Amino acid sequence: MIYAVGLVSESTFAHFIAEAEARAVPVQAIDLRKVVESGDWRLTVGGDRSARLGGHVLDSEGSYYCRIADLAALQQDRASARHWRWLTTALTAWLDHIPGLVVNRPSIHSDNGSKPLHEQSLARAGFRVPASITGSSPQRLRAFTAAGPTLVKAVSGVRATSRLVDAADLADFEPGQGPVHLQRYVPGRDVRAHVVGDRVHAEEIASGAVDYRTDGDAEFTPCELPEKLAEQVVRHTADLGMSFAGWDFKLTDDGTYWCLEVNPMPAYDWYDRRLGGTITTSLLALLRGTPS
Repeated sequence: MIYAVGLVSESTFAHFIAEAEARAVPVQAIDLRKVVESGDWRLTVGGDRSARLGGHVLDSEGSYYCRIADLAALQQDRASARHWRWLTTALTAWLDHIPGLVVNRPSIHSDNGSKPLHEQSLARAGFRVPASITGSSPQRLRAFTAAGPTLVKAVSGVRATSRLVDAADLADFEPGQGPVHLQRYVPGRDVRAHVVGDRVHAEEIASGAVDYRTDGDAEFTPCELPEKLAEQVVRHTADLGMSFAGWDFKLTDDGTYWCLEVNPMPAYDWYDRRLGGTITTSLLALLRGTPS
């Protein structure tokens, strides 16, 4: 049995459910919001690992596609916030201990939530990563921007639009406003690659914008990564304990691939629609244990 656990109001989760239904692949969809509202859940770690979520009895040996979000901080009352925190804490612990396939297991070794650490770990793994600096020193930050084209990016894993900055933008910067994460801007085409098990689905993106996600005229073309790079991203995805990940690269005119990040819970629906659903096809095959 395949279980999908997340929020039905979230576009990527809804896309996965719709694509599974279109392929007549049985998937038991579990909406965490309904589970919290009903107050009906029971999760056992150890022993028989029995579990129930909102009337759904879970098989610990089943396959799980998860997009778990803790909405405690968005609740207006403390009781609702506690319920969200209790549920997501218990559910992630349960998913970490069951023998079934979990895409991706909560305990995966992902440091994407800290961009400085994430970039360092990618560089240590052998990927070419743009130079960066994180800090609150106005002098050091301005010196970095003066040395070449520079992006300002979120320090954490919170999604944010990247933009170009220069020393003038930091003229009034005070240390108390930091820390700030700056990265050397790499001109070129963007490449997004989704790794599903041992399969890679990649798209090359031509855009005049610094962040192509803001460009309604961006052009997407299916592509293939060089063989060695494809093997490297598949291997490193597995080394991180993941079976599904979204990789972002910059491809320069000389053929160099600069690695920007690897996302452990990719919002892949935007890309999947342009690829005719091939990412979902591989994802469903992975969850079913069948060749894609």
